[in-house]
Amino acid sequence: MKRSILFTVLTFITAICGCGVICAQSPQFSIFDSFEKYPKSGEGMVVIHQPDALKRLVGTRIDSENIDVLNGKTYLVTKGYRIQVYSGNNHRTSKDEAFSLQSKIKELYAGIDTYVTYNAPFWKLHIGNYRSFEEASFMLRELRGAFPQKKNEIYIIEDDIRLPLD
Repeated sequence: MKRSILFTVLTFITAICGCGVICAQSPQFSIFDSFEKYPKSGEGMVVIHQPDALKRLVGTRIDSENIDVLNGKTYLVTKGYRIQVYSGNNHRTSKDEAFSLQSKIKELYAGIDTYVTYNAPFWKLHIGNYRSFEEASFMLRELRGAFPQKKNEIYIIEDDIRLPLD
């Protein structure tokens, strides 16, 4: 009886250790593996020549000073463009105007990021995180059409933008 239990325990430990060795030796599947598989009939074959160090880096996130975590989401902070929709320095009404315009924009364009800031004596409303001037220009035309009374106040600015990584 003791031999049977001992044999079972040793077999179980050997199986676990053997599985760990096999799992440790099998390489992780990456996008490069799917490219380099033998093609089906009528398809071409892709061959990628690269150092192994580069292959290991693909798919891993490198910590950087340009990474920002906000409300549990991770963002890359980089140079880009935003649209300034409002700027006012009337200490009685500017704050309310900025937040009122922000809520109107959120109603029209639900997925757009808006930023109300105060840098004495100015309240400003900036929107969007655009990588290129062309992306910002498209939205600029939309906003000028939606708010014709503010047409001359709306323009593109260079700013640090946040691009979601998750």
